[in-house]
Amino acid sequence: MFDVIAVPVDGSDYGYEAADVAIEMAQRFNSKIAAVHVLEEFSLNSYDFEEDSGDEILARITKKASEADVEVVEHLLTADPLRDMRFIVDQTRADLVVIHAHGANNNRFVSFEDNSVSDTQIGSVSERLLRTSKVPVLLVK
Repeated sequence: MFDVIAVPVDGSDYGYEAADVAIEMAQRFNSKIAAVHVLEEFSLNSYDFEEDSGDEILARITKKASEADVEVVEHLLTADPLRDMRFIVDQTRADLVVIHAHGANNNRFVSFEDNSVSDTQIGSVSERLLRTSKVPVLLVK
């Protein structure tokens, strides 16, 4: 049913939760995982630092998936996640995208009263992908 399941990961706990769901689905459907990490086009950190961090994030997904006998193809790209995620997903030839409702930059969705992420909001990258994706998107909460 799903040959390739794309999972964009940003290194946040939310991203890893989405990866866990994608790995479980890949086991059930005998699918491959396209693990995607996007390096921000403009960062205060050096490119080498961002690249090393991205490699570590993808390696963590690959390790967990390999323990579940799921094949992973890693995609480490420099782009604007908000602007380019649909194009990136298209390039992975994914049949399904698994993405968390929130990402690493979820400060806009924090309730200042109890210091927790709002359950009624989703992140901008997830929202844009839901609206523009040509393939089904599973939103993990």
